[in-house]
Amino acid sequence: MEQELFAYWLYTLRGIGAKKRHELQQIYGNAEQIYYGDKTKLKESPVFSEQDKTLLGKPETVKEIKHKMQRMEQRGIRFCSQESEAFPKKLRYIPDPPYALFYRGMLPDTDRPAIAIVGGRNAGYESREIAAGFGRQLAENGIAVVSGLARGIDISAQKGALDIPGGKTYGVLGTGVDICYPREHIEQYMLMQRRGAVISEYAPGSRGFRSNFARRNRIISGLSDGVLVIAAREGSGSLITAECALEQGKEVFIVPGNILDPSYAGGNQLLKSGAAVVTDIQDILDGLGAFWDINYSAQKKKNEVMLETAEKIVYAILGFDGIHISEIVAQTGFSVPQTMEVLASLEQKKLVNMVGQHYYALKI
Repeated sequence: MEQELFAYWLYTLRGIGAKKRHELQQIYGNAEQIYYGDKTKLKESPVFSEQDKTLLGKPETVKEIKHKMQRMEQRGIRFCSQESEAFPKKLRYIPDPPYALFYRGMLPDTDRPAIAIVGGRNAGYESREIAAGFGRQLAENGIAVVSGLARGIDISAQKGALDIPGGKTYGVLGTGVDICYPREHIEQYMLMQRRGAVISEYAPGSRGFRSNFARRNRIISGLSDGVLVIAAREGSGSLITAECALEQGKEVFIVPGNILDPSYAGGNQLLKSGAAVVTDIQDILDGLGAFWDINYSAQKKKNEVMLETAEKIVYAILGFDGIHISEIVAQTGFSVPQTMEVLASLEQKKLVNMVGQHYYALKI
């Protein structure tokens, strides 16, 4: 936790971006070593301005940094850097990974598959319904939906996931996590914090510059095991997400569209480049076999056969890290006695373990 304090200090230093931060890491090591290190070493580097050297040479006290971090946490905002074990493993090894994330909610469970759904902001009704349908079906199969909370395809897919009790979805923002943009999605923004998270590499209060939205696309694909593109025009920002996915070695799925409809031109072009055609959920489940145990879909179907409806809902919420019963109650809307009964049944079926006082996790 102390290490995160120094990482927070480093990440929020005015004027110290990725290039300078990398240079500091080369000179000193981790954030704590940078904080306490001999700053005369900076004279040897041409990267830093005199203002930078002053900032680094006379840092805030640990007490001041801790107070800033506590004020942020009081607003429900958490910070996680690459120096923390909690940092999402899927992001560690992508090209140009973010040094740190701010989030409200819970970071994605690395032991659960995720699919990004992206597409046009001005998509028509039929395309939005397709996105919502895939969002629901992925959630029903225990697969998280990642997107950008934008108008059109993004929010339709995320609404679909939220329609399913226990469905998880993660919104990666181009603003600070304390800003809901567009404001009309405030209901989903709030619900997402209970059923997943809103996530950003930008500090709280950061406004949405155009470049931010392009850069966040690598995080959307990075948190996912594949990207599904629906109704993307040529030049659409969602095609950047697909390109990021290909660079990261992820599968790109495309819902094909009418060749006379320009809203599908970008996606149709990706099909010519070898992206996978998707016409139903099974196409995605089969494609996930490249990243997950090939028996995952079969095991999921087995679980669906043997579980009652309430058990399916609770099972879909749980991960391998453990979750408190109060959170399960909040996400499902079940009463405490009903939740206890369902958990007891899942334990009896050897699908769930109690891993602490009132904490439950999927059995490995």
